Amino acid sequence: MRHLLFAVVLCSFCGPAFSQTTPADEALLTKTRALYDAPFSRNLVSFDCAVQFDWRKHFVEFVGTVPPAAEHTVERLQTIQHRVFVDRSGSVVSAKPKPSDLTGVEHAVELEQTFKAMIPAGLSMWLPFSINEILPIGSTKFNFQKIDPGYKIVMNGPGVAASLLLSNDLRLTSIVSQMPQAMRATTEFASGPDGFLLTSITTAPTTDSAQAGVAAFTYTYQTIQGFQLPSLITITQPTRELWQYTLTDCKVMTGVTIDVRSPHTPTN
Repeated sequence: MRHLLFAVVLCSFCGPAFSQTTPADEALLTKTRALYDAPFSRNLVSFDCAVQFDWRKHFVEFVGTVPPAAEHTVERLQTIQHRVFVDRSGSVVSAKPKPSDLTGVEHAVELEQTFKAMIPAGLSMWLPFSINEILPIGSTKFNFQKIDPGYKIVMNGPGVAASLLLSNDLRLTSIVSQMPQAMRATTEFASGPDGFLLTSITTAPTTDSAQAGVAAFTYTYQTIQGFQLPSLITITQPTRELWQYTLTDCKVMTGVTIDVRSPHTPTN
């Protein structure tokens, strides 16, 4: 089993650029931004959840069975309970008992470390959407171009070269970035009570669609204190290995959200 090969930080698009942005672009960006459900741009401060994962199911899905030699490993791994704390800066995973308790159990420490990496990997893809930072923010310059169908948003500048495609109803459908890193992504959204919710994103560390290395992330949601938060997260690695975990027993913290973006950037 391998670690996820890459983690794309989508909000790396947020940076200075030199193309001109018109008032019409600003108005359309304001309209677009308001369509997305971004709980961290409202008054969500953080949430903390238990992480449920079925090791036996994971083995069966990946290798077809649980080998007899792995039975003890699966049993010991299943005793470890994880929680994840999430705020707009990222996520932190904790486990009880500690992984050191797995000393001497074949491959258990490696598997535990891999799974602990999968938890923030799945959330890191969702977080930029939950903050509403996929669309241009701060001092970023951008242009909307009408295409058939939908729109293209182009961002160019020192260290930044990227474009976003949106459908006619302004749902983001794809991302291509040359700088600061080459990557591509396709996205799907569902309509939720507070706006568009990310349901899937596929990513690859290249702009060439003919190249392999695609990873996929899918999300279903639960309502916690009026917020739509991830419930089931599924990660499919480029190796086709599947990791699927559920967030339960979530505790939410709310408060006043301070907008640190440039005063020239439209807000919701």
